[in-house]
Amino acid sequence: MSDEQPGDVRDTLSGLERRLREIEGELRSGAAEPESKSAAAGGGSAKGGAGGGDHPRPSGLLIAALGAAALLIIVLVAVLTSSGGEAQNTGPSQIVLGAGVAGSGAGAGIAKLSGTRAARGDASAEACAGSAGAALVIVQPAPKTVGCDGLESLLTMTVSASGVAQRGGSRRCLRAGQVAAQLRRPARGLTRQRAARVLKARRAAAAKAKASGATGAASINAQRRAAAVAGGNFDSANRLSLTKVRSAGGKCVAPTAAALRSGSYPLSVRVALLARPESASTANVSEAEATLRKALSGAVPVEAAVVSR
Repeated sequence: MSDEQPGDVRDTLSGLERRLREIEGELRSGAAEPESKSAAAGGGSAKGGAGGGDHPRPSGLLIAALGAAALLIIVLVAVLTSSGGEAQNTGPSQIVLGAGVAGSGAGAGIAKLSGTRAARGDASAEACAGSAGAALVIVQPAPKTVGCDGLESLLTMTVSASGVAQRGGSRRCLRAGQVAAQLRRPARGLTRQRAARVLKARRAAAAKAKASGATGAASINAQRRAAAVAGGNFDSANRLSLTKVRSAGGKCVAPTAAALRSGSYPLSVRVALLARPESASTANVSEAEATLRKALSGAVPVEAAVVSR
């Protein structure tokens, strides 16, 4: 174990302690709010509306707190384990893939790139502890990482996006929940046809890239471009357009090429490459950054549920 690792572990533990205190504060405030509302309503006689719905709120916070605490325990175990003899085998030059990245379709391609592996706990915590050089984690739509102070964001890019396609869809604006509900439905009709067309194009691009001896990054880029083009061509041929989605600020955002790349489209899936300052300039991390930029640049494919009116 290197001289820096004990300090790295202490930094991580301090970060975990701060998170636990934050959770405790949220839990206390969540529990206090229903009590104050109950007192204002006349001492436990409130019915329906806010009074009747207040009781689940502390329970929801408690469940979230317990879940977060369990995650922090797992992270702690992973950090302590990686700081032992196994750390010599992982090495601070590796890039670890966080939750949701390693198991995703796009992540499956990224995972094949040189020097990457799935995280054993929380990806950014491994970078914090020095058992990995950098971490690739999901930051949009919902962060899936614990992390610590001091990590640098080397890049943030869009992996994929989801939406709803329908005739006249460009004039509509849906909430993210409405899109999610459509995507959860079994794929039938035009939805299944669109998905099959996109998959066929992706596979063809992968085969062509393999035959030409293209790098892994070039292959991923070609597959993404082919999938995006196939989806767009299918929508045009069937007179479909992707609907706008309402952002958290209430703005309706269309999945244009620019909005997808920037992540301003609410249902864009964005990943960030995070590293400690001393690891950011290492050869392996720099190479991974360049590789990811090449793999994830250009067109962004959109998975869409087709809705007929």
